[in-house]
Amino acid sequence: MPVIQVWCLPEGISEKDFINLFNDIVSAVVEVRELGLKDMHDMTILFPPDRMRYGLGEDIIIEISKLFDKPERTAEVRNRLAGKVGGVIKKYFPDAYVECFVETFDPQSPKVGFWASNKEDV
Repeated sequence: MPVIQVWCLPEGISEKDFINLFNDIVSAVVEVRELGLKDMHDMTILFPPDRMRYGLGEDIIIEISKLFDKPERTAEVRNRLAGKVGGVIKKYFPDAYVECFVETFDPQSPKVGFWASNKEDV
């Protein structure tokens, strides 16, 4: 399940605006059909607070990580995902410089550990 973190958002965003932003990010991710993600339950979206107020909203960083590595998730698909999610953030914050990074994750790699509970247990 990919984790999408949006860093350095400006202060003063209402809960309603966060919900709209969340839903637009979900829609952008689902539009990239090759990912095979269907809805908000197939991803985690986080808006971590920044402890330093200086510069918030000027540069916004998006990190998409833990996207399971699969053959259909090519560099072109990852770049399209980055563009779609970055475009959503740019729409909400047109004066900001926005960067979006996408990193894949191979749960079979001997260099990582991975565990997940069964969705049926929740």
